[in-house]
Amino acid sequence: MPARTVVFSGIRKHDGKSFRDLLPGEYTQMSGRAGRRGLDPTGMVIIACSGDQVPNSLTLDKMICGTPTKLESQFRLTYNMILNLMRVAALRVEEMIKRSFSEHSSQEMLPEYQKMFDEHEKSLNAFKKLDCTICNPDINQYYNVSTRICDLNRELMQKIASMPTGISPGRVVIINNSFYRNVAAVVLKAQSSIFSAKFTAANTTINDKRFMVLILLDSRSTSAIEDGAPPPLPVTRVANPDQSSLTCKITDIASSDIAVVTKTTIKIVSENILENQDKLEIAKALQQLTQYATESQHVGILENDWSKIKELAFQLSLKQKKELVNSLDKYQCTNCPDLNEHYGMVHRERILRVNVEELRRTISDQNLELLPDYVQRIAVLRELDYISQNDTVQLKGRVACEINSADELILTELILENKLSEFEPAEIVALLSCFVFQEKQEKHEIASKLTPPSLEEGREIIFDIAKRVAEVQHKHGLPISPDDYLRSFNFGLVEVVYEWACEKSFLEVKELTDVLEGSIVRCITRLDETCREVRNAARIIGNHSLYKKMEDAQMLIKRDIVFAASLYF
Repeated sequence: MPARTVVFSGIRKHDGKSFRDLLPGEYTQMSGRAGRRGLDPTGMVIIACSGDQVPNSLTLDKMICGTPTKLESQFRLTYNMILNLMRVAALRVEEMIKRSFSEHSSQEMLPEYQKMFDEHEKSLNAFKKLDCTICNPDINQYYNVSTRICDLNRELMQKIASMPTGISPGRVVIINNSFYRNVAAVVLKAQSSIFSAKFTAANTTINDKRFMVLILLDSRSTSAIEDGAPPPLPVTRVANPDQSSLTCKITDIASSDIAVVTKTTIKIVSENILENQDKLEIAKALQQLTQYATESQHVGILENDWSKIKELAFQLSLKQKKELVNSLDKYQCTNCPDLNEHYGMVHRERILRVNVEELRRTISDQNLELLPDYVQRIAVLRELDYISQNDTVQLKGRVACEINSADELILTELILENKLSEFEPAEIVALLSCFVFQEKQEKHEIASKLTPPSLEEGREIIFDIAKRVAEVQHKHGLPISPDDYLRSFNFGLVEVVYEWACEKSFLEVKELTDVLEGSIVRCITRLDETCREVRNAARIIGNHSLYKKMEDAQMLIKRDIVFAASLYF
């Protein structure tokens, strides 16, 4: 209740595992009680310090002003929930997932995504189709091959750049990105992967190794980046610079901007260029780059020899890239004088299509976070015959709908295989305790034999069924380990519940275990609900013998202090 002052006796708590400081959210929740609405202008919070344990300012600042723990949805799909929704057909499971807190943020943005989808689809429908008799037959195939070449080149350059001598100072490279198309450059220095937004192409990642280079330019070399600008075409030749407007530029590039590492090296003193801006050294480098670009018009681009790299994946990618580059000449569209413009049109249309499909997926049920889990659970239910192939709930599914307080699959299998009918009421209720008792088991308790022997036999039956069900779930991709699944069944109170059902006093049964009395009471009271659910399931399948045994089991445990209305009278 609200109060004028809230007093903290300490700022540490035990969270079930260890002692720790209060989290910002926990402090805010408790200190928020200080101050009565309409009565107190401010609320007082006092933190009492015991002995020498005075919290330091950093701890207090983190607790009072720190970022609260982010709320996380605890919504989880269960087989019982899925089957009940499928049986009544009043609400689709997908709709239930949409209403969960985990989907709140995405569903909140749904109108905005729908608006974006409509706009992109409208733009795609209005997009001007390419009308070129030369390009139309095969430019789409040419685009696919070109994109694959660029992807392969990016992979290869990341490997080459990671080698100590892969791209060394003085090496001539061909730059091909959205700023510079097919231009020659000389490497001045390798540097760390520092992200440079100004000189980074759209296809560059932040992890690419970067290099300082001197680029040979002329008045035609640069091209401004525009939204939706097409990726550069694969390099088949070096740009021939205009001798009347030669210039150069020192900049940094990513390894993915390098299309070809050539065999050619230039003798330069990189430090003089980078640190002193030595005009003589720059002019020398510019002259040698110009000579290389001119000569390459006749002899072509001679790529460096990478045969020393023995990695199989690298050599396979290199071979595939060379084959694809050699295949480019067979495409008719390469004869079109407006290939660059038409290639850009194809690229912009592809980008629009990708965006439309991505937005379509975002606004559809396929984007739900829990949908893969739902699909996997549906596959499990089909294989175990809880639902038919057309998603009609079968008898097994109707039985599982009745089970809410225990593992619905294992308990349903026990009921329909008529395993429980083999035991007496006291033994049945004792075995059912493994589904509701949730405290941690010690290893010696897991390995210990149960008495009487019939209970040990019942445990083996449950384990056999659990293994079978766990394997089916694991087969369909659910993150369930068969061993962990078996450990989730806790037989720590089986003997206690059995003796209680055999009319032993509470004083006698509590001596059989180290479990706290409250936990014993809670387990037995929950068992009453489980017995009622099994009884209802027996009625559905017409098993009168099991129905009667479950009624008797309820009568055996519903007595004395465990089911007393009050401990005080």
